[in-house]
Parts: sequence; C-alpha cells; structure tokens
Amino acid sequence: MRTCVILNPAAGSGNSVAGVRQSMASIPDAELCESDGPAAIARLVRTAAADGFQRIVAAGGDGTVSEVASAVLAAGEEHPGLECGILPIGTGNDLALALGIPRRLDRAVEILRSGSARRIDAIVCNASRGIGSGQVRCLAWNAVVAGFGGSVSAHLTPARKRRWRRFAYLRAVLSELRDLSANEVHLEIDGAPHDLDLLMLVIANGSRAGGGIPLASEARVDDGCLDVVGIRAGTPSGVLRLVPRVLSGRHLDQPGVFHARGRTVRVASHPGFPYNRDGEAWGSGSAKFEIRSDAVAFVRP
Repeated sequence: MRTCVILNPAAGSGNSVAGVRQSMASIPDAELCESDGPAAIARLVRTAAADGFQRIVAAGGDGTVSEVASAVLAAGEEHPGLECGILPIGTGNDLALALGIPRRLDRAVEILRSGSARRIDAIVCNASRGIGSGQVRCLAWNAVVAGFGGSVSAHLTPARKRRWRRFAYLRAVLSELRDLSANEVHLEIDGAPHDLDLLMLVIANGSRAGGGIPLASEARVDDGCLDVVGIRAGTPSGVLRLVPRVLSGRHLDQPGVFHARGRTVRVASHPGFPYNRDGEAWGSGSAKFEIRSDAVAFVRP
C-alpha cells in the first residue's frame, strides 16, 4: 500500500524527528513529506490522494494528527478508501494512546506494518463568532477541553513542550491551581439541560487528554457518543484530593465530577470558557459539538 508520511519537524525532539526519517525504510512503499503548518498539511494530503497514495500517516503530536485526519476526511469525498496512520512523536499523543498505538517509534512502525484500518468517530465543533478567526467550524478527533484545562493549554509554549515532553501539561496544571475560578455553565446534552459551576469541561471522543491523563476514562473512539466530563467547583484542597483519582481514571463516580454521554452537546458559560481542541488553543465562547460516526479509518492494533 502506497504510504505518505507527513512529518511535523517541530514535533517532539530532534531525536524523534530523526527517528522518523530513519524508519522510512521499514515502512513499505512509503514517501516522506515535511509540513510547516496546517495549510501545508491540507495541501500535502490533497496532493498525496490525487497521486494515488492510499494511506496518509501523521508523524507528530495530536495537533498534527488532527489536521491530517481532517484533511483525509475532506479528500476522501473524492478519493474513497483513504486511511490514516500515526507515528506519535508529539508531546501528548493522546489519540494514539486511545487507539492503542505505543509511543515507542519502532513499535508504532510495526503497527503500520501489521495493524488493520478501522473507522473512528470525529467531533464536529461549531462555535460562536467569539472563537478564533477562521475556526468557527472544524473537527476534533480526540477531545475538546474547556475552562481550567483550556487556559492551561494556552501556557504550553513549544519550548515548554520540548523541555518537559509528556509532563508539560501536568506541570502547567499544578502551576495554575492557585488561580482556580469556576464558570457558570449551561449544558444541553441531547436536549437535556444541566446548569453547573465547573472548573473544567471535557468533551471527549478519546479517553485521554493533556499528555495521557484519562480525563474521560470510559470514552471510546468508535461508540458513536461523546463523553462529557465536568470537574465541579470546590475548595482548592478538595480539588487537590481529586487529582490522584483523575490521574488514575477513577474519578467519574466522585461527587465533584459530572459525567454524561450524548451525540450533541451545547455549551454556554459565564465568563466564556477558553477551549483547547486536540491540544491546541481554540478561543472561547458558546459552542455546539456533535459526533460524526465512522468518519475516518485509522490503522491500529
């Protein structure tokens, strides 16, 4: 199968990028293309599809994977049968973890050689005009994190990600705890209203976010549902006591946690929630999220 590997040279460390280049000989019938941003990724995917490549592999973090998958979905309307793969060399690699793709590059390459392509869902994100320019409607493939988690992501500079790797998000969380503030949030999940005071809201397709933290530990990428998880307002000490449970994925039944499932989620908050979409900051404001089932096939174990 002809494979185009789209590499984000800014992802991970230099060793990871060098490892991708060295691994090309182990991927049958593969060619390497380097990207310098989302616009380049969309163009590279369109060109690869038109040239007859059947598999597009994202070599980078969750942001790169998200852009590649979105471009593959668009290109698939004209070139059916396209599928995605992942070489996880980013900071979080959360979607890769949800798909069972290991962080070790040699093992991820082996998945490309021996795995099978199966479709996963996507999150269709529709935002108010307050969201960042040009991003009123887009897709997320792993999770959207709002509130405390979204503001944390705004502080994750590329330099901090490179220095702390998978622990960058956790360090940012701990540094932001002193500034905890709740948002008054109105949710509608499949039309059912919920009024909550929340520190953080997760709208998840995958089970992990923020560098492997199982924020939505029961979410599945192919179940046709969104998992909605909210961390309720409380005292700083109460939030701190909840942290170990969150890190181990044992928090969903706790009094300080809201958990529900649905196909459509509307969010309005005061003040406006800052959002993070697949590891990248995405503005703030009211938004609607919908599941799109069976969107794109990903190679996984």
